[in-house]
Amino acid sequence: MIKEARVTYTSNAEKDEMNYWKGKSFEEKLTAIQILREQYIQLFNKQDEYDESRKRLRRVYRIIK
Repeated sequence: MIKEARVTYTSNAEKDEMNYWKGKSFEEKLTAIQILREQYIQLFNKQDEYDESRKRLRRVYRIIK
């Protein structure tokens, strides 16, 4: 296995990151967001709050629809 490290400066890193995400599809971006949300919920033990917020969102969704 070849290990590789790349050193970039902050300004270049931000540009590289923007270009990376511009190249991703809408579905890939949403998938990444969902993965981050799930990691946050697990890391900070927010499952109960998450479940409760989903109930509230569903009620609002029904009223709007």
